[in-house]
Amino acid sequence: MLFAAAETGKKVIEPFEHVRDDYGLHTFDTLHVHFPEPISKFLIFLTLAAAIVAAFMLWVAAKIKSGEPPRGKLWNLAESLLFFVRDKIARPSLGERDANVYMPFLTSLFLFIFILNLFGLFPFLPSPTTHIYVTGALALVSFVVIHTAGIRENGVGKYLKSFVPHIEAKSPFVKYPLMIGMAGLEYLTAFIRVIILAVRLFANMLAGHTVLFMILFFIKLVADPEYQIDVARDSGWGLHLPVATFSVLMVLALNLLELFIAGLQAFIFTFLTAIFIGLAKHPAH
Repeated sequence: MLFAAAETGKKVIEPFEHVRDDYGLHTFDTLHVHFPEPISKFLIFLTLAAAIVAAFMLWVAAKIKSGEPPRGKLWNLAESLLFFVRDKIARPSLGERDANVYMPFLTSLFLFIFILNLFGLFPFLPSPTTHIYVTGALALVSFVVIHTAGIRENGVGKYLKSFVPHIEAKSPFVKYPLMIGMAGLEYLTAFIRVIILAVRLFANMLAGHTVLFMILFFIKLVADPEYQIDVARDSGWGLHLPVATFSVLMVLALNLLELFIAGLQAFIFTFLTAIFIGLAKHPAH
């Protein structure tokens, strides 16, 4: 339907326009905000998210340093968030000794991803985590932290050797081919893990926004003469009210689900990063 519109001269509605990076914000047809190159909308909102996280972390650090008991809803919310990251992400993955060391990084990572996910729930705002370049950059940061932690804990030689499994076999024709093959898979796994981090976050957020778009597009299929399907055109206004009601209610329900998913995906990305840090610091081999 969307591609047929291009052939007939109709204005094409792009389902991925909301999740694509460009040099402007497009709200209504008559209101556009353009940014000078190379400043893109994703860059602006990534910077905004980073500023929010930095301000939050500095504020919480100052409050904790003061030694005063938490007062007020915001301070208690901040403390609850820190306890959540510590008790549900850092300690189960890293243990008591290392949890506090990586708490600033894990908390910042969780908040940064969560805020980026939330941007996409507001009308006309972009969703940077629906772009593979953004999630890939986040995964690259995790990759550097993971393997830096492993090297600092074990040393370069011992850490690289930890990827080589110990094979119990008497015959060298069995032992060494298996060892080389499995070591290659282990080294490859170190990259596959972070690729999965990037793809998981990107795919989940992109799928959610695409579904929301298509459900809202049902309204155009029955109400807009430019895209109206034959059944709706022949029925007059008979389909408009039920379809519009269904679409709006479904979008409201899915937005609540998207709010949950925004937090869930931030949690999964941070939790897996913490697990991979723990595996790098304490390798099995």
